[in-house]
Amino acid sequence: MNLYQLLIAITVAFQFLAIRGFAQTTEPIPAPTDFEVHAVFTENPPFIDGNLDDPAWQDIQPITTFTQVWPQDGAPATEDTEVRIAYDRDNLYFAFRFYDENPDLIRAKNLERGGRNNRDDHAYIGIDTYLDGRNAYLFEMNALGTQDDALITDETLNYDSFSWDAVFLSETTIDDEGWTLEVAIPFRQLRFPEGEELEFGLMVSRMINRKNERVLWPAIGMEYGGSFGALAAASQYGRLKGLKGINRGKNIEIKPYLISGAQEIRPDLQNEETDIDYNYDFGGDLKYSISSNMTLDLTVNTDFAQVEADNVQLNLTRFNLFFPEKREFFLERAGLFEHGNVRSTQTFFSRNIGLTDQILTGARVTGQTGRYSIGLMNIETGNGMRDLFGVNSTNNTIARLQATLFPRATVGTIFTNVERPGGYNRAIGVDTKYRFWSSSQFDAWFTNVWDNNTLLNDAAGNISIQLENDLYEGGTSFTSVGENYRPELGFVRRLDFRQYSANLEYKPNVDFSLIPSTSIRKLYLRSSYDYFEGQDGTLQTTEFSASIRSEFGNRQSFEIEYERQFERLVSDFALRSNAIIPAGDYTFHTFSAQGRTDEARNVFGSFDFSTGQFYDGNRTDFGVDFGFRQSKHLHVEGGVSHNIIRLPFENGDFEATTIRTSILGAISRKLFARALVQYDNFSRNLQTNLRINWIHRPGSDLFLVFNTNYHISGDNEDLFDPRKNVILNSRAGIVKLTYLIMI
Repeated sequence: MNLYQLLIAITVAFQFLAIRGFAQTTEPIPAPTDFEVHAVFTENPPFIDGNLDDPAWQDIQPITTFTQVWPQDGAPATEDTEVRIAYDRDNLYFAFRFYDENPDLIRAKNLERGGRNNRDDHAYIGIDTYLDGRNAYLFEMNALGTQDDALITDETLNYDSFSWDAVFLSETTIDDEGWTLEVAIPFRQLRFPEGEELEFGLMVSRMINRKNERVLWPAIGMEYGGSFGALAAASQYGRLKGLKGINRGKNIEIKPYLISGAQEIRPDLQNEETDIDYNYDFGGDLKYSISSNMTLDLTVNTDFAQVEADNVQLNLTRFNLFFPEKREFFLERAGLFEHGNVRSTQTFFSRNIGLTDQILTGARVTGQTGRYSIGLMNIETGNGMRDLFGVNSTNNTIARLQATLFPRATVGTIFTNVERPGGYNRAIGVDTKYRFWSSSQFDAWFTNVWDNNTLLNDAAGNISIQLENDLYEGGTSFTSVGENYRPELGFVRRLDFRQYSANLEYKPNVDFSLIPSTSIRKLYLRSSYDYFEGQDGTLQTTEFSASIRSEFGNRQSFEIEYERQFERLVSDFALRSNAIIPAGDYTFHTFSAQGRTDEARNVFGSFDFSTGQFYDGNRTDFGVDFGFRQSKHLHVEGGVSHNIIRLPFENGDFEATTIRTSILGAISRKLFARALVQYDNFSRNLQTNLRINWIHRPGSDLFLVFNTNYHISGDNEDLFDPRKNVILNSRAGIVKLTYLIMI
């Protein structure tokens, strides 16, 4: 039995176990501790203004037993915290009193919804409505009441998790005792099982930013993924009891939009004339709760004018770059549709939908029933509404099913299908995941692709195990990707390989307190090895790295790394259009260092530097990033990256530079603007993106978007001289209005 057959056997076995348990109901996982709290019903709900003098709060016994997860795992919190919980038929209410002996030192400067609340004093509320110990809703509020929110999937929390946007209320006050926070979360924003009396998993957290101290209720230790990863450990949440008689209602949300704009484009740099197009359009989204645990989303004539610009990336490798999804329609419950190796070999990658054509209409059903999580998506794309369901349109279908075998163990399957004029592309995959002990995990997945072009039919799969606690981490994995593996709705960075990987890490807590203000609190000693061979067994790449990283008590960090890489090029490689690297064997030795200061301070920065061999030549990279938080109304960030390439080939000596600046201006939590300016000397394009956002009512926005793209002419591409001729490539102005109607 080869590795592919073994992988398929494992996943099919798990699927069989799931099918056998179809008729069974999922029993809530046992409470990990005695942490329980009862919500108190109120006929007179509190007014959400940040003041805790409402009668609803006066007779509620607060939660007070908060425990540090960082910097002293398991120690009592250094500042007192009180949390009270109430509810009525429509909302779940929280009242926080955060005592602070030095309220003048409370950090509170972010007013941008979805912005960097982690740089301020802030709080989290985690709610596991199904008690499955895997998935949860996460609500974040800073000391100014600025909101963010996330969806935890399979006890995983990352950057993409925070793309979900909920409609809820939060207000704060800062006084001479610390700060207070009131929150109202509508039940219509949550999905939960049927039943007259409900019980949720619950986690509440506080971050005292200047102390770099995170405290939790219930107590969840560093072994569950560190101080941030502990927030996602839904299997360790406490219990919120006593919820009865909730008004489930119709839960219909309609969000129409109107858009108008103009765009000026220069066909080519030699043409002095520009073309100007004026346009207007309308469309909308509808969200309907089919039941309390199943949601239907519909979109018609979808527009993504409010999407922020991508960061410029220069590709000096042989493989595809990854640009994350930023469009709202695809982001809610995005984790449910994940299958494969994230950002490497994904069976489904939503950014491929609407990449070249317009999204005309789409429907999505997501939800959970018993032990099953369900996701269905169908999207029609074309050149315009006249193509809708016509012979020139393309249909994109995604179906996802995931089942809970037992606490922290799942199996699943995914199906994607693209029906386009003249052909199709289909993929079917299965996967299984089991999280055990604290943060240890077993993963396996397999996907096969069928295309009407039979040359593109192939398969990919992975099997891995990772053992981890707060002190040690180690694991191994095997990944195989066929030569012709091309799921049209997926992302595949590299083809035709078998990869064998192993890693080992030691993470001791230390305290070198000779200089207390810069004392090291934790070390990370890590090594890894990757071996790539072709499907024919021919060696392609080997990579070995060893690094040591130190985290300081004041949230600064420093890391050094050594890397050895072997690359076998079986054909010439175009590093750039006029620089060709000949086929052959190459070995690189690279040393690098990077450092970072505390991003929560008014002024902060980071640097990275690396130097070493590069395809029989040398390469030196360095970059500097900076930030200045002048006040809650103005934040400025920027950075410069520079690569120096020296190769003994024709046109092999060159330098690559990218420059970026981001300016955030905020009048209030409802009105803010961000400007992004970027330049790179490869394209010699100077790009600007300005987005003004006015939240005129919860869930409703007015966007003003201005984009420009200028070409900096000149013969020497390694220099940026603003005095040279500046030629307009394009510019556009867009106005978009959305209005959320709740029924």
